[in-house]
Amino acid sequence: MQRILLLLTLFLLAVALLLAFGEARPANQPLGKIAQLYNEQTVAETTSTNVVAAINFDWRAYDTIGEASILLTAVTGVTALMRRYIERRRETGIT
Repeated sequence: MQRILLLLTLFLLAVALLLAFGEARPANQPLGKIAQLYNEQTVAETTSTNVVAAINFDWRAYDTIGEASILLTAVTGVTALMRRYIERRRETGIT
């Protein structure tokens, strides 16, 4: 049953990816208005030649710091919960 569920999930993921790639713009089409604006303004405003890095760390730095802190909090919480769970299993002798 688990194997069937896994195969069904992988199949649905593959279909979703194929549909998403099918709707994507061809690479040889010109950029949209917002993408063109970012492409033109990146070097002038940030002195960075990497547009993705400039967006993440210059224009959206506070968002990036917030997302990283949320991820760190989630990982810390899961680690703490799993540590208590594993210790409890060792104490009871369940392996």
